[in-house]
Amino acid sequence: MKTTRWGIMLAAAVVPIALAGPATAAAAPAPAGQAEQQAFTPIEDRYWNDAALRGLLGDPVDSQKTDGDTTYQQFQYGWLFHTGATGVTEIHGDIAARYNAVGGYGVLGAAEFDERSTPGGEGRYNHFAGSDATGRASIYWTPATGAQGVWGPVRTFWESKGWEIGYLGFPTKTTSVTADGAGAYNHFDGRDDAGASVYWSESTGAHSVQGEIRNAWAAQGWETGALGYPTTDELAVADGSGRYNEFAGQDEEPGAAYWSWESGAHWLTGPILERWDQLDRQAGYLGYPTENPHAVDGGTQVDFQHGYVVLDEATGGVSDSPW
Repeated sequence: MKTTRWGIMLAAAVVPIALAGPATAAAAPAPAGQAEQQAFTPIEDRYWNDAALRGLLGDPVDSQKTDGDTTYQQFQYGWLFHTGATGVTEIHGDIAARYNAVGGYGVLGAAEFDERSTPGGEGRYNHFAGSDATGRASIYWTPATGAQGVWGPVRTFWESKGWEIGYLGFPTKTTSVTADGAGAYNHFDGRDDAGASVYWSESTGAHSVQGEIRNAWAAQGWETGALGYPTTDELAVADGSGRYNEFAGQDEEPGAAYWSWESGAHWLTGPILERWDQLDRQAGYLGYPTENPHAVDGGTQVDFQHGYVVLDEATGGVSDSPW
């Protein structure tokens, strides 16, 4: 990386701005004599010729730096970036604060455009070039959610579902490593205010879980519980009477969570799920699960609308029966 002559200009330009404060900084002229001696860089040119932008960004806190085709500079309340493809772009305010919090330029790279309003007018956002660690990235802000970052496979999935306009809505959490360290996730507000999450792992890919099924999954421990990571998005059952997600499970025992208006959302795994599957799941005589797995004498049982399935812990045998 290299620095520009901005450091030379600071003595003439920054001291008066700092004394006057942000409001006066917005009206500060370009430093006399500097432009006559040598041309401004693109970042300097935009900064000194846009009083409103100076008001948003405040004073520079570091000199300009160059990374390949990108030049960037940090200010009190934001950043400016320049590439040959994008020209000079800016971030400020809460989006800039989130950008700083996750690691700044080294993590998210340069902004691809100035901060914009979302198509529905509910929030603001920027897209970023990202880094090897993140891939392309975005930060979205609303008054309700604050500024949250999304990147990597979770962002790719969210984009494929329509960004914030789709059923996932706005992110309510910045992309994070899962508790088991094997994946990444974001939570979203969901368009129906029921909440949604996208979880990714290398073995399962990225999938969404939402609403009541998400609540049931959360209650059993998210990806660290018996269900593990989702392996499908939420899907409708064939007859339209309910919804479900499939999960990877733990110890090679896959799981599933099912919801219907009558039964609510409940989950099951392993041999009990296998038996229910053999009986045609919710379309069979048992119907939907009405309880999560629970201990009974000598085993584990799952109750259904019209019967139950029991796993004998001693023998590994599974039996089903109507009520």
